[in-house]
Order: sequence, then structure tokens, then C-alpha cells
Amino acid sequence: MTHLFDNWPSISEQLGRADKLLLMLDFDGTLAPIVPHPPDARIPPAAMSSLRALRACPGVEMAIVSGRAASDVRSLVGLSGIHYFGSHGRERIRPEGGPAEADYSERAAIQAICEQLAAELGGVAGFAIEDKGVTAAAHFRNADARDRGRIAQIVRHAVEAAGQLKVSPGKMVCDITPTDGVDKGSAALALLRELGGVPLYFGDDATDESVFRALPSAAITVFVGPPSSDSPARFRVAGPGEVSEALARILRIARRRS
Repeated sequence: MTHLFDNWPSISEQLGRADKLLLMLDFDGTLAPIVPHPPDARIPPAAMSSLRALRACPGVEMAIVSGRAASDVRSLVGLSGIHYFGSHGRERIRPEGGPAEADYSERAAIQAICEQLAAELGGVAGFAIEDKGVTAAAHFRNADARDRGRIAQIVRHAVEAAGQLKVSPGKMVCDITPTDGVDKGSAALALLRELGGVPLYFGDDATDESVFRALPSAAITVFVGPPSSDSPARFRVAGPGEVSEALARILRIARRRS
């Protein structure tokens, strides 16, 4: 994995030749810095300006692919006319708007595990269980560091015992999802097949690795964070600040193309 900007001349040439760009981005830790309280997350102004301008460029399709509920991430991004995928690909809001499309077949299991974990861990300071309808998230970023391992273990054991669900570790969170094979990778690949174009994906967390693996080898896949030998992404940037710079560079290419 090499730094995105070290490879920019060849990437710029590839994007400049493309008939269409399909730009897909995670939200937390990618577009917006991670904050102690998720409702407080905000996209920096420079990145927001580039997103607005890219939305208006001919031949550019844009999608936000998040673990948050689709309606939550749409509210935080605030852009109409783009694709939103929430709950790790299990919810979709189309560019024309409307309610999220989702499969609620495991709703009862999600609700039950949220109630169980609230009862078992609700007294632990800094723990929060988030019921997103089709998935859930057990947050412990604000818990005491001495409690985090125990919280993760209790969540994992409870979900394994339930049988219908699985746990994926994230950054101070355990994502709880159905065992249906749907993930960010399957959502991103389905969107690529639907729309075509040269795909670009930026993501920072373990759940984004499924996208890096699913997209074609020529895709511009970018891990957001420190150098990692484990990620299948082709490139990396250091954090949301460099994502913002990458968006500005992509915008310049998109404007030249149009």
C-alpha cells in the first residue's frame, strides 16, 4: 500500500480518461473526524465544498456508505441527489430521496439483543447500545479503558449465543448485523454494476475492508489511516484532512473533463 498522492500522476490520468467516476466514501473517520459523541460529527468545510461541487459535475456519481442508519448519515451530510447506504449496506436511500429501503426480516433478533445488552451493560459508564432497526452498534469509546475489553467480550458472547446475528469489531464499537452476507462491499459492488464508471472508495474501518476486497483490482481503493500491511486497499491517506485534499484534486479533474 502506497500513499495516494505519491501515485497521483497515474491516478489523475486514469480518472481523466474515464467516462464516469463513481465516488464512494465512508463517513466517520473518513469524511468526518471521529468524535466522542457521534451526533456531533461534522464534515470539514473544505471537504463539504468539494462534495457540493462534485455533485454538480457531469459524469460523477457519488455515494456515502456508512455503518450509521441511512437517515442519520443523510441528515449529517445534507446533500440531495446522491446515494446513501446505511447500516453497512443494508439500507439505501436513492438520489431522488424518500424513505430508506431495507430488509427488516431480522428486526426481532436485533431488538432482542439490544434489550439484552442494555440490561447487562447499561450500568457501565460510557457504554451505549444503538438500535438502528436492521443492525445495532454497541459503543464503548467513552467507557473507561479498563472496561472496554470486558464490554467487547460480553457483546460477542451474547451475540454468538443468539445465533442469528454476528459481531464485527470496529473502532471502539461492536457492529451487530444479520448473518445474511450483506456488507459494505456487496453494496458498493452492486452500485458499481448498476451505474458503471471508475470506482473510487475511501474508508477507515474494519467494515470498509469488504469494499476493498469486492471492487475490481483497477479500482481506486484508499485506506484512511496509518500505514497498514493488513488492508487490501491499493492506497492510503493519513486522515480526513487528506481525504479533503483528495476530493479537491478529484474535483479539478472532474471539472477539466466536463
